[in-house]
Amino acid sequence: MSGQRRDTKTATTKEHVLSVQPQAEALPPPPSLDAGKFTFVLLVHIVSLISIGLWIYGTITVSGWTLFNAFMCFAISSTTITAGYHRLYSHRTYRAAWPLKLFFLITGTGAVQGSALQWAAQHRDHHTFCDGAKDPYNINLGFWHAHIGWVIRQTQPDYNRVKDLSAEWMNRFQHKWFGPLSIITGFLIPAAIGALYGEFLSALLIAGAVRLVIQWHMTFCVNSVAHWWGSQKYSTKHTARGSWWLSFLVWGEMDHNFHHTF
Repeated sequence: MSGQRRDTKTATTKEHVLSVQPQAEALPPPPSLDAGKFTFVLLVHIVSLISIGLWIYGTITVSGWTLFNAFMCFAISSTTITAGYHRLYSHRTYRAAWPLKLFFLITGTGAVQGSALQWAAQHRDHHTFCDGAKDPYNINLGFWHAHIGWVIRQTQPDYNRVKDLSAEWMNRFQHKWFGPLSIITGFLIPAAIGALYGEFLSALLIAGAVRLVIQWHMTFCVNSVAHWWGSQKYSTKHTARGSWWLSFLVWGEMDHNFHHTF
């Protein structure tokens, strides 16, 4: 959609995180598609749909153990995205000991949403340049761009935004090896757990692919739905909106208007 331009307030926050800049009127077109990202995301969606069909028609056995496996993978990696990637790494809202950081970095790869450095760099840009040309998931370029279109495009995160994070070796290690780590934690570990009770393939498909697609779209709703539909009780200077029902889908990220305003 072509949304109405809004000026955003200028604010100074602590330590390299989130100062909001005035936005220009003109928006450039979105970046070109990234063939690798597009192929991977499309493939996971196709496998997910096929997996559901195999389950419905009884071609694969999906027991309660596999559903529990999928739920736990979803719960752990969703908690990591909210409490780790978002609150700890992007916004620095609390301090964490190294064992918790290590847990977030390991389980965060299972969400397959990029490394902590990449995720935080793009999210900090989203807050700083909200609704403007440098907002990586700008709702004014359309609902689907904000939801998933930006994920499959040739975006270049500004890693100067996360020098505080790249100073820690664990973050650099996860960033360097994110690709193989995401395959291991996102697919192979759920499948290996399934093998323990005799459902390797079912766990790979349901706790791996299907769980991942559901998790992706729930996270993406924060970038799309939460900038499209809901109330603006705290500020109308940006597109962020609050939706109480969205909290149940996105693991507690309820009032996005409050989040962007304060």
